[in-house]
Amino acid sequence: MTGAGEESVSGSPSGLLSLPIPTSFRRLLWGLPTLTAYALLVVPFVAGVLETSWMTPLALPGYLVYVVGTAIGNTISPGLSLWVYWGPFFVGCYGLAVGIGYGYAVFRPSTR
Repeated sequence: MTGAGEESVSGSPSGLLSLPIPTSFRRLLWGLPTLTAYALLVVPFVAGVLETSWMTPLALPGYLVYVVGTAIGNTISPGLSLWVYWGPFFVGCYGLAVGIGYGYAVFRPSTR
């Protein structure tokens, strides 16, 4: 059962396979929930890297993404400098933010 402006993952009437997909992928990729989640992951961590006294508990989620990415990267290619992992950090945070934005679009309370 889907509302207006949503499509079903499959034509199946079962609830398991009928997750709604937002019709606007632009809204999913650049919507307010996605950009907010991205900012909450990136800004506190980058601020803490630039000025150590700004490393607050808000930086923990971004720090965890950076540490996991660094551990994976160091396993794949040991000996790289730590600055190399900034690109994957930004991409990984964006992927995580898109997932959060999708979850918000699927599970948000209906305002209709």
